[in-house]
Amino acid sequence: MSFVQWNCRSLSNKKIWLHQPPFSTANFWIFQETFLKADDNLSHPNKKNFQTHRSNRPGGGLLIGIPKNISGRVIYSIDNYPNLEVLAVEIHSKNLNFNIVNIYAPHGFNIASIKRFLDSLSIPTFIFGDFNLHHPLWGGNSQSSLSESFVDWLNNSDCSMLNTSAPTHISNPHTSSIIDLTLCSASIYNEIDCYVFDCTFESDHIPIVISWSKFQNTTHSIKTIIWKPIITKSIEIFNTTSQPNIDLITDQISRTISAHTSNKILVDKDYPLWWNAACHNFSRLKKLAWNKARRNIATTEWIKYKKYRSKFKFHFKKAKENYWDNISKISRNPRMFLKILNKLSSHTNPNVKNHEIIFHNNRYETNPITQSNLFANHFSSYSHEVQPLPLDYSTENEFLNRNIEFWELKRAISKTKNSTPGADNIPSIWFKNLDDASLLKILGMLQQQLDSSVLPKVWKHTIIIPIPKPNKDKTKLTSYRPIALTSVFCKIFERILAHRITHFLTSQKKLNPNQHGFLPFRDNHTAIYKIYSAISEARKNKKFFVAVSLDIKSAYDSVHVDALILKCLQLGISGKVTKWMHHFLQDRSFQIKWRNSFSNTKTSFKGLPQGSVLSPILYVIFMNDFFETLDNNVECSIFADDIFVYCSHHSLTYIQTKIQNTLELIHKWCCYWKLTICPEKSAINELSSKQVASFPRITYAGIPLPWSESIKYLGIQFSKYNQNGQILRSLRNKALKKINGLKMLGYKRNGPRTKHLITITNNSILSLFFYSSPIINKFSETHLKSCNVIQTTSLRIALGVPIWTPNIILLKLAGQEILSGKIKRLAIQFFIKQLATQPFSALFHTPDRIHSQLVEKDAESLRITFRNLNCIPDHIISLPVFPYSNPNACEIFLNDFYFQNKDLPSSIISSDFLDCIQRLFPNHFIIATDGSKSHCHTSIAGFSYLQQFCYRIHPLNSVFTAEVLAICLALDELVIPEKDILILSDSFSALSSLKNISFHSPKVIQRLAAKIHIRKNLNQKNCTYVGSWSFWGFLE
Repeated sequence: MSFVQWNCRSLSNKKIWLHQPPFSTANFWIFQETFLKADDNLSHPNKKNFQTHRSNRPGGGLLIGIPKNISGRVIYSIDNYPNLEVLAVEIHSKNLNFNIVNIYAPHGFNIASIKRFLDSLSIPTFIFGDFNLHHPLWGGNSQSSLSESFVDWLNNSDCSMLNTSAPTHISNPHTSSIIDLTLCSASIYNEIDCYVFDCTFESDHIPIVISWSKFQNTTHSIKTIIWKPIITKSIEIFNTTSQPNIDLITDQISRTISAHTSNKILVDKDYPLWWNAACHNFSRLKKLAWNKARRNIATTEWIKYKKYRSKFKFHFKKAKENYWDNISKISRNPRMFLKILNKLSSHTNPNVKNHEIIFHNNRYETNPITQSNLFANHFSSYSHEVQPLPLDYSTENEFLNRNIEFWELKRAISKTKNSTPGADNIPSIWFKNLDDASLLKILGMLQQQLDSSVLPKVWKHTIIIPIPKPNKDKTKLTSYRPIALTSVFCKIFERILAHRITHFLTSQKKLNPNQHGFLPFRDNHTAIYKIYSAISEARKNKKFFVAVSLDIKSAYDSVHVDALILKCLQLGISGKVTKWMHHFLQDRSFQIKWRNSFSNTKTSFKGLPQGSVLSPILYVIFMNDFFETLDNNVECSIFADDIFVYCSHHSLTYIQTKIQNTLELIHKWCCYWKLTICPEKSAINELSSKQVASFPRITYAGIPLPWSESIKYLGIQFSKYNQNGQILRSLRNKALKKINGLKMLGYKRNGPRTKHLITITNNSILSLFFYSSPIINKFSETHLKSCNVIQTTSLRIALGVPIWTPNIILLKLAGQEILSGKIKRLAIQFFIKQLATQPFSALFHTPDRIHSQLVEKDAESLRITFRNLNCIPDHIISLPVFPYSNPNACEIFLNDFYFQNKDLPSSIISSDFLDCIQRLFPNHFIIATDGSKSHCHTSIAGFSYLQQFCYRIHPLNSVFTAEVLAICLALDELVIPEKDILILSDSFSALSSLKNISFHSPKVIQRLAAKIHIRKNLNQKNCTYVGSWSFWGFLE
């Protein structure tokens, strides 16, 4: 079912367009400004029209056209107001009633005039109209009191907006805006697909096309993989193969998985999102038992029915809980919020995912194989053969080219996500279920790969699935983006190499400190803060500040492979690793999978593969010498493919000369390395507080760069005027759009619990402000109150409480602190973290010395914090060594012994503990540690049979920190050098964090790992860590 909304600006002279798509294919028409009069009769063979006209003035007029086989009636109409026209029709179709509201407000829509009517409408409801309102929420550059009132109503209503940033009104060839809005009830938001057409049809407004999947035949598939026989067969394959070949093993495992995989298609029923095989089987058994129980009135039949009913309820509830737990985990990445909405949308609206018609070269293609080949040609348009460069791999880097260790393989497998597998059809869960003996065979195969550099064909083959961009015309190739599926086997090997290369580059300080992204201690927070501090410094010193944002066309796809390998060699990445990467990147092939059909195989001669684990760090290497193009006093910040060049000085002429020289050098650099920068997508701005009489002419490759009112870098909008307000407005509008989608997630039939909605709110909406906390913390109290409003609005939707609920109760129910206070706290934590990682921090470190780049307000705030806590910066735990120690340097036992079960009686725990110590650790020197925290104090303790310690530490420390510090101090004070050590701790979180240490582990865990690493390097005796949470009272 489809709808077309259009302000036609006189329908009488545009009737011919009604016989063309999208009007001819739409079920419903919603037109504004028809200019029809009372005696005008618009007839159509398939449509029944409801319309209004203006009797007191020319112009205006509304029309709603519905199919003749569907009944409808007018429920509300306004046509005699000078500034407002409303036409509302109730539709009755296939046992479903819904409302269509058509609105035209020539001088701006005042929600107060019909607010009571809109709130009284039953759901589902569609609201279409030419509102003539401007607001940043839907892409406007200004706002008014009417638009603010409308946004407030929208946030507190049951409606969600479908518009994106695509303009709907063109006032002149260079000016466009969004004033035609489309809303729907939140209950059907995930069933709607909406996009703006690409033609005005002789009007100054562009039609909006909406599709509703309510009456389409939906299918739901249940994929079941029986892993037990797969793993058994896999182990048998490894055991019967003396010298396993990776191609042969991959083929056998792939066929084994396929043989134990079933895919059941469920048609024509609205199954829940979390419906799985267990739900389906017990639902079927429950129905069979119910039918038997009704026919045969016997106790046994009713008992059987109740048994299956209880099992169905159990599995249904468990599946729903697991589904939303996974959704909550996905939402930890704020960018995944739209993916969550798309996941729900593709469940209820499969036609949003695959469109059966593709328009290309003025023809409509319907054959799926032809369509897949069109996509293949479209995505391979950038690929062409390039001239090879002479390369020498002979120099060996001992660290990078050492043999792969078992712990590296296990860590790579644990870090690999359970995503869709590549062409070999082997998912990551297969690796995670293998025993150590099989993993050792895999380790040998990977080592053989590194030594020979002969890659399996399936490792160099990519399956690409076109995914539609949101709110785009699904009939066009340009409305899709590629998602690459590569071999999980290859990803595990890539992850091992990527970790080695990242550690080598960072520990040896091979990379420019102004390069951010995909590197430890250099994330988007540090990149944004460096720009903000540079702007603040320029404004403080009354200097001009000119910034240029550059856009590289198809950045990953344009990388010259031989040039990349040459740069790797220049940085010291050499030997077998470099040779393997070169072969991995050369002559890659790909196919398009579209509507269960595959395209012809295409070959790619350049570019980094999408979806590859190595691609991000390799792109960082490729861009590392970009900084050599910078003229004196010109600086640059790079985050992946986002480039931000800036310069500050008292003279604008001086800045113009320096920036122009730099851009000329950048152009030469791009030509040499075969990259292309798009001047039309780049921008330039002056961000100081000084007035500029005229902007200088700055060009790239002879093309003038456009001066803009604001410039965007990593999602933050920097502006010359009212910079804080612009940043806050941009974040607020992003949050409001996500609140728009949160309404749909929170709808009852989708099944989330309140805890899931609160988690998604924190991870996807409030995290926008957490992300920018080092900047927002300096905003005025008025601005911070605006942040609090976003928090309370989203929590009201998540909790489902009325608008009049006091904020203090709202926060208490959600278990949260006020957002403005959390922003300030997170900002202080960010600065303390930078102090703790000074050797690697981008804010305190430069190539020649360590110094602070904090804004004066932040430095003062940090001093006040230390004074209030009664401590000094020296009390901060710093990172002693770079965290790349072997996690197998010590043994950690979490749930390996019988006595670690808390549910056992104390007598059994005590006897089993003593027996275990005598059998497994008879000669170990035993040390027990503990940490505790009260309302006022935090303490640590440790003891052995020779000595003990007990200290009180700063109350700011948590119990987790105290437990880890107790172990650290025990290694310093209680150990005996000539004996193996057995350390007992009752902190599961501390030992678990130590066992799974990574770059993102807490600093105190990294400090403990460093101590263990130092002991190992000094050839001291082994340390063993055992969890003692079930028997602490028996240690003495």
